[in-house]
Amino acid sequence: MEIYEKIRYFHEHTELSQRNVAKILGVSRNTVKKYWEGQTVPWERKAGSSRKNDIITDEVKAFIIECIESEKNAPSKQHHTAHKIFERLVDEYGFEGCEASVRRAVAELRCKVNNVFIPLSYEPAEAIQVDWGEATIILAGIKQKIQIWCMRECYSGNIFVTAFYRQNEESFLEGIVKGLEHFGGTPQKIVFDNARVAVKEGFGHHAKATDKYFALSAHYSFKPVFCNPAQGHEKGLVEGLMGLVRRNFFVPIPNISTIEELNEKLLEYCKKYRSHKIPGQSMTVGEMAENCNSRWIHLALIIPGTLLRINSNNKHKCVNCVLLIININYICISQFPNFL
Repeated sequence: MEIYEKIRYFHEHTELSQRNVAKILGVSRNTVKKYWEGQTVPWERKAGSSRKNDIITDEVKAFIIECIESEKNAPSKQHHTAHKIFERLVDEYGFEGCEASVRRAVAELRCKVNNVFIPLSYEPAEAIQVDWGEATIILAGIKQKIQIWCMRECYSGNIFVTAFYRQNEESFLEGIVKGLEHFGGTPQKIVFDNARVAVKEGFGHHAKATDKYFALSAHYSFKPVFCNPAQGHEKGLVEGLMGLVRRNFFVPIPNISTIEELNEKLLEYCKKYRSHKIPGQSMTVGEMAENCNSRWIHLALIIPGTLLRINSNNKHKCVNCVLLIININYICISQFPNFL
């Protein structure tokens, strides 16, 4: 999966040739060519493949990070060397890989294990902040709470808001895809908090995305960024959006027949917001959003019937729609004709 992510990154973010990318990553040109456009995905591996996983597993990386972080209060002359970490892996975990692979992993992870701060000023199409909120509506005559999915492009302030019945992984992934379609492209990174729907383990910079979210980010070639603990201002733009939507769109309480009707009205609100001028800006949100058009990463192709099938032997068929298969769960999304 990591090789796929890097190949997609080089394709979308650089002008390097496939030959140069193959040389940088140390893989064959055929591998680069296969994954270059995102039309072939690694989780669609053919049955009977006997390829083994990378010896530097997630557990090995977690142990290396633990060793590095334990050095913060230790004297500089008593820090772990790569050789010492290798010896501990062999003795404590029965590690069977070579020392050279551990040395490479230690060098890479030492560069990453530092306090990282999320910038609060952005270039066009650099980042989108996302978050959940909650609102009350009257749905088919019954007052109830629903979940509001919010996305905000950080340079222009352009917005996307839609409603779901519940906050879960399927809604989270579907919300991202709908939002990217609304904006017309993919940013370099998406900023979110440490919610379970997105994070498998860890917090902030050390958070590890769930397999499904990582697969989505690799396919669409954006970097998932997670806020540091207790640093809500790092996604203050989208948190401000939730308050804005509650105070304006949801007052008075909407009385609607279906959630589809609600989402149509929310989409109209998002389009209307483009004429708004944020205090301190000389242009409207829509005018600033125009500057993003040439900077978006092109939306990756959704592969009909195969996207996001991860370690699943289940087969599903869907007529006249795109099927996102996620283990035993799946979402049918028929409103994305531009992906086909």
